[in-house]
Amino acid sequence: MQARYLYCMKHDNIALDEADRRLLRALQRDASVSQAELAEAAGVSPSLVSRRIARLKEVGVLRAVVGLVDAKSAGLTCAAIIRVRLRDHSAENVRAFRDVVQRMEEATLCVMLTGEADYLVKIVARDLPHFQEIVQGKLLRCKAIAHMESSIVLEYLKDTTELPLG
Repeated sequence: MQARYLYCMKHDNIALDEADRRLLRALQRDASVSQAELAEAAGVSPSLVSRRIARLKEVGVLRAVVGLVDAKSAGLTCAAIIRVRLRDHSAENVRAFRDVVQRMEEATLCVMLTGEADYLVKIVARDLPHFQEIVQGKLLRCKAIAHMESSIVLEYLKDTTELPLG
């Protein structure tokens, strides 16, 4: 069987065969299932599952095997998307902003963008007053930020960590 190639930051091209893709899809759905169930899903022997997982971790395709926590059930009932524009793109400003976001446990996503906003940040909070504390106590204190625009998440139409592995 011909292996497809997946670009990976750690190595140039990683050969993933169909069993690797099936294993990764199964892990994305539920990583808590048994080795036997993963083996069945991947179409390999149970003894091969742990070796394949170790190899996928080693080459950087599989970053971690984690449990997904439901935010509302954990008491985090407010989520917001914040678009951020920096004062300028100097190395000092970029570093200052990135440092603030890296230290914020409430920031669950931060991406650099093209277009009018420089960054998009997703914040999860207990409630609106907690969200206000986060914005005023952390983000607005960052002198690198010229402008912020927040939108409160009203409903998730789709919220997944599963990647389309083909």
